[in-house]
Amino acid sequence: MVLLVLAPSTSGAPARLPSPAADVVVAPFSVDRDSAGVLRALADTCLDHLINGLKTKGIAVERRPELSEKKLDAARPAHWALLGRLAHEAGQFQAELRLLGVESGEELRSYFDADKNPAAIIKFGELAAVRIANLIEEQKGSHRAQ
Repeated sequence: MVLLVLAPSTSGAPARLPSPAADVVVAPFSVDRDSAGVLRALADTCLDHLINGLKTKGIAVERRPELSEKKLDAARPAHWALLGRLAHEAGQFQAELRLLGVESGEELRSYFDADKNPAAIIKFGELAAVRIANLIEEQKGSHRAQ
């Protein structure tokens, strides 16, 4: 007979519980031609607003920097992945978000905005979060039914 006894942690740090599975996994936005770091800062702020908007709608979100279209498996076990891109062309900021099915790799939705005002691009993250959350909730219902 083998008896295992678990000793309490002596490190003083609370035990870390596994986080609940994410509904959607997000990667940092890719940015084009950004020598001054302006696009990176704007992309990160837009992403923060997107994530906060999704969480407000009850969607479990996890960030994974290694996630990309070529490395979609990095999003598992989540069902959905969000990839974004930010560029500055012809005097406008251009933001694109793509919601992908992790299993199929299929693009489920694409969201796009272009504006001269960076504040509008930040707002894009919030507005897209509402639509993405609604779609994920709808899709979650169909995943449960299967």
